[in-house]
Amino acid sequence: MTKTVTSTLTLSGRKFSKKELIGIQQTIKTFPNLSLTELAQTICEHLSWTTAQSRNKHNACLDALEKLEKLGLVELPSKRPQKKRESKKVVWTEQSQAKPDIDSSLAELGSITLKVVTDKAEVTLWNEYVDRHHYLSYKHPIGAALKYFIMSDHPQPQVLGCLLFSASVWHLADRDQWIEWDKKDREKRLNLVINNNRFLIFPWINVPNLASKALALVTKQIRNDWQTAHGYRPVLIETFVDDSQYLGTCYQAVLSQSGSHPCTSISERF
Repeated sequence: MTKTVTSTLTLSGRKFSKKELIGIQQTIKTFPNLSLTELAQTICEHLSWTTAQSRNKHNACLDALEKLEKLGLVELPSKRPQKKRESKKVVWTEQSQAKPDIDSSLAELGSITLKVVTDKAEVTLWNEYVDRHHYLSYKHPIGAALKYFIMSDHPQPQVLGCLLFSASVWHLADRDQWIEWDKKDREKRLNLVINNNRFLIFPWINVPNLASKALALVTKQIRNDWQTAHGYRPVLIETFVDDSQYLGTCYQAVLSQSGSHPCTSISERF
């Protein structure tokens, strides 16, 4: 026996009116044979609960439904066992093999640019490069993401490395303290924070200041690129540096040039 809705509730960053909560109860009673996933999709469609890209907020809805069940306001269907999908193995080909070493100055490479990777063949090659040459290999990003090739045009067009930006981590104490937001603010605005979770300069590229140049370029163009790809403009980049592997000098160089003040997690406004 479910409880009666008596007031509005805020769940998963969304405020639900009494009418909407009663509607959710009725949907669950009307469609008892829907799976939990199907139920969440149906409720998202009924409430027009979508992202900036008009995709249903499926995970947020599932979280809200589970909270409603704990409050005794709904009875959810049992979770159906799902087959575990095996991640597709990245195949290494000759295209991603190490090339002859390039030892030069930044100026000798000509114009350095960032190319958004969208073409299927380029995405496959990007994945292959990162899987083969990044010490953390390739893992499929969760949520919205954007991939770049770092390019030069001299003596001929060539790829020098890769960048990946994706959804930020849900909770990060240093970042949250620096921003000075509470749980409610974080739930509402976390999508405006993105994470630089892969940065690769190919091991055969030995060019001083190339890494900081690439980061400086991306901070100038990613807001527009993200707007084009995902429908909104982020306001903050965060990243993590494994200090057993790297010093994070290139990040510090970009931050010092901008006159900004990074927090401990090396999150930074751009």
